Amino acid sequence: MLNLILRHPIILKTLTQIRPVHGITQKYFIRDKNIFSAAMTVKMFLTRCMRLSAGATRQTSFLKPNKLVQNLLIRRRQMSQLDVNTNVQNNVILYKFEGSRYFRNMQIFGVVQLFSCSVLAFYSYSPSFWDIFKADVNLKEHFLNYMFRFCIFFFAIVTGPLISLYIYATCARSIKYIILNKGGETLSIITYHMQKNKSKLNLPVGMVKCIADRQDERGTYLPLKIKNRSFYYLVNRSGTFVNSKLFDHTMG
Repeated sequence: MLNLILRHPIILKTLTQIRPVHGITQKYFIRDKNIFSAAMTVKMFLTRCMRLSAGATRQTSFLKPNKLVQNLLIRRRQMSQLDVNTNVQNNVILYKFEGSRYFRNMQIFGVVQLFSCSVLAFYSYSPSFWDIFKADVNLKEHFLNYMFRFCIFFFAIVTGPLISLYIYATCARSIKYIILNKGGETLSIITYHMQKNKSKLNLPVGMVKCIADRQDERGTYLPLKIKNRSFYYLVNRSGTFVNSKLFDHTMG
């Protein structure tokens, strides 16, 4: 078949006279149907091969970079963890949040509002509230007569303690400093607790774990879980991570 094709040479005069393959085949091979069909078969075969090779190249180039990036990220994290030396020679501050003024004002507000609610409850209270348990009292008239004073009393005895309890718990669980002690085996966690003798905790490194990702920007706080304690401690994201690598290694 190739011998038949080579018997009819194709002469191109200049480069400007080059025509498409389909036009050339029509011009030179139209007289011989067998030669023309053979040439078209070869053209279709080559075109399919080129398309398949292009598709395979795109597919492999699309898949391989993702795997490569994932492997590089995993290897980078592993190497970064191995490079961190927790056997520090001195105490190292991992995190600090300077909000003393804010928490002091919050504590003052909690004490003042508790005192105010106590005074309000004292002056709104009336011994006649308990007359409702007497058999000869009309409930509707009794409620209408003492409705205003009873609502104030109930609001004062509920709202005051709840707000004070919330402020107390927030200050007790908000972290001021996280310090990795000398040797790298223990941590010192200092909070804004209202009682200064309860504001410092000395714990082994394995007992403290950060639940969320530090680099994740969602939320205002990072929850810090301490083993054998029921509630979380709060790390404010607006604070300063003085030594971020040690923080991630010891808390993660």
